[in-house]
Amino acid sequence: MEKANHLAYCRAGVPFYDHPPSSRAGTPFPAAERPAPAGWRRVENADWVYLSPEDARLPDQGWKIHVSATAADAAEIIDTVWDYCLSRSLAFKFLPHSRAHQSTNGKYAPRGSSGKLITLYPVDDAALKGVLDELDPVLGAYRGPYILSDLRWRQGPLHLRYGGFARRECLSASGERTAAVARPDGVLVPDERAPVFRIPDWAPVPGFIAEQIAAGRATGDEPAFPYTMEKALHYSNGGGIYLATENATGHRVVLREARPLAGLDGAGDDAVTRLHREAATLRRLAHLDGVPALLGTFTAWEHHFLVQEYIEGRTLQQFTAATNPLTVPGHDARRRQEYADTVLDILDQLERILEDVHATGTVFGDLSPSNVMIRPDGRVALIDFEIAYRPGTEDPEPSIATPGFVAAHATGFDRDRYALDSLRLALFLPLTTTLDLDPARAGRLADVAAALFPLPAGWTDRVRRALTPPGVTARTDRTAADLFAAAADDSGSPSARELEQALVAAIRASATPERADRLFPGEPTALHDGGHTLAHGAAGVLYALTATGHETDPEHHEWLWRAAHRATQPRPGLYDGLHGTAHTLSLLGRPDQALDMVNRAVGLTTDATPSGLYDGLAGIGLSLRHLARALDLPGLHTHALEAGERLAARLSGARHAPAGRTGLMRGWSGPALLFLGLHEDTGESRYLDLARRAVHLDLDRLHGTATAPTPSDGPRPLPTLGAGSAGIAVALAAYLRHRPEEALTSTLKALHTALDLHFTVYSGLLAGRAGLAAALAHNRAVERDPGLAAALTGHIRDLAWHALPHEGGIATFGAQNMRLSMDLATGTAGVLHALHTVAGRLPVLPLVPRP
Repeated sequence: MEKANHLAYCRAGVPFYDHPPSSRAGTPFPAAERPAPAGWRRVENADWVYLSPEDARLPDQGWKIHVSATAADAAEIIDTVWDYCLSRSLAFKFLPHSRAHQSTNGKYAPRGSSGKLITLYPVDDAALKGVLDELDPVLGAYRGPYILSDLRWRQGPLHLRYGGFARRECLSASGERTAAVARPDGVLVPDERAPVFRIPDWAPVPGFIAEQIAAGRATGDEPAFPYTMEKALHYSNGGGIYLATENATGHRVVLREARPLAGLDGAGDDAVTRLHREAATLRRLAHLDGVPALLGTFTAWEHHFLVQEYIEGRTLQQFTAATNPLTVPGHDARRRQEYADTVLDILDQLERILEDVHATGTVFGDLSPSNVMIRPDGRVALIDFEIAYRPGTEDPEPSIATPGFVAAHATGFDRDRYALDSLRLALFLPLTTTLDLDPARAGRLADVAAALFPLPAGWTDRVRRALTPPGVTARTDRTAADLFAAAADDSGSPSARELEQALVAAIRASATPERADRLFPGEPTALHDGGHTLAHGAAGVLYALTATGHETDPEHHEWLWRAAHRATQPRPGLYDGLHGTAHTLSLLGRPDQALDMVNRAVGLTTDATPSGLYDGLAGIGLSLRHLARALDLPGLHTHALEAGERLAARLSGARHAPAGRTGLMRGWSGPALLFLGLHEDTGESRYLDLARRAVHLDLDRLHGTATAPTPSDGPRPLPTLGAGSAGIAVALAAYLRHRPEEALTSTLKALHTALDLHFTVYSGLLAGRAGLAAALAHNRAVERDPGLAAALTGHIRDLAWHALPHEGGIATFGAQNMRLSMDLATGTAGVLHALHTVAGRLPVLPLVPRP
């Protein structure tokens, strides 16, 4: 899990993600508060301030100039470039405030775009050379972080890259919508922003740039690099961590890389500062077992490196992901006993190591599963002393941390002790991130863990005392647990209806129609996508309420309509764009507004539109097919057929499902559902053939045992509805209803068995427990295999682990388990929808046909 670096403001006690308050937004740069001069056009969004002459005619693409800077010089450099660009009628953009600048240089900022403070857009090669020749003497003495995607111009803060000026899009090799540039033949290709300088082989390279490139290659001042890199273990904007071999000895080592002026933490320290602080810590702890030995430091290619002992093994995070018996199908008591014994031994070892570290006056500072190594013989070691510090000295308090293993009340040595007790719980029940919002629930989670594993006497009391902050009363109410348990046993019981009313009450209480950016709170993305979408915005929540038979406020209907029109960069898709909004408006009895959304979406559906259900042609086609009937407009069905044919053309050239785009939402299982719908409409058997091939592309990505296949790209994931085997099972079951096949029926049974898990990290519809229950119910898996009845019941009952009382109702945590969410994809509306799917009243998702 990454350190805390949220896209939206997240503070203890605040129930939802939100924009940072003005006190946290950073100091505006003076230039950001100036009006546009006469004859200039000024445009501002959440990320940049753009200025261009009103008569400017920029090319679609070309060589652009980026300027980097330190925090101390940023405002001055912007002012200098402002004056220069105005004097040359040169279009440019810049970051508006200090927090944006720190964020783009932060440790977890995207490496391909990190460091950029200002971008200048010369209209041709002559203008480009003029800017470089004139600005370099002015800015050359300033320092700035190296922009990894660019070519540094001489030794100053100016950098160059060939790329797009205008926003154009195409599909990447993995099938995702991405920024594009045009080849000489006019074909759009990805405008790659990789963390390495590359020039498209067809791009024009002015002679003066070629000379700069050649000069850099000819520099022979750097000594030979003394290590051979074997593989990257981790990347951040501050640098990488690599497994390497020392050329002189053949010994394996770990190299920790730090980039100057990059990878800033909350205190403004860069990666180099932290790296040398870490080296000092390792020297101080050299006599301790369980701490990697420091083997040296050196500098190469402007970057600083720390060399440390290579500790063979796997991280505690990798160990638990692979061996926690709750995350695999079945309920094996022996495996739970063995796992508990191993984890308790690991915790005892960690406690002894921390005591030794504390005896030197040092706080480790970031104890979490990713910073603990387990050797093949079971011995434990700490790794990553980057933020270790000595309380009472000049060492700064850490400003970054791993969510779920840090608390505001635990400082100094107590910081490590709290993290260790968080591990005591998280290694059995990984829900400690929920304590950030509700620390009173620590005891309840400890009780759950103790009921699942054979843990020693006193374990629960210890965890409850350690993780419940002073002055906080442990939560003892059982309302949510009792209501979810009753709903699991009988979806028509009075308690089940009471649970439903509680979910609806929480959703309604969260509405903020006075805000323009969101109506219902959800994931951070909803703060920046217009707030109207089906996945994370108002369309999804209003759809869920209406589809489950609950009244919605006409004011909210109007909010949805206006929000979709306010969106500055709308998408056409079903879950991320206008088609989802159209579907909800139609359901709300606003056919004219729904048709308006569809007409707007048609113009946004291009060759750059992906294929999947979430954001692509599959979802668009299903929406058009539905609206053709709902609005009695046969012409829309013609567009649905066109979407199907475009998908068929793509499918004919597909040899495998791209990594990361598997499953119902973004994989080929979504298009399979559209092909099946078109078969129902036309009777053409070739659509069945297309559906079969589409599902097989996703199935080919599966691996595992005969009973529990899971997606094969990367570590074993949970079998989610959105991206995992639960969603593939929905598409496969739909295909088999049209064309039974014995082998695929066996595969479907295996997919269903994979859903018999005792634990999922999240509760939501697309990536959590609610989706697993909905998939089992939608596919009528329990009717085919009564043994899965306990799995379905357990999923509904254990949704209580993810629920909190809120405003007189009950709400559930969203993705990352740090804030409540009301949205359809990750939050309370999705749970409400899933309960109706389990009761047989709704399909698994909007527009998915019921069996």
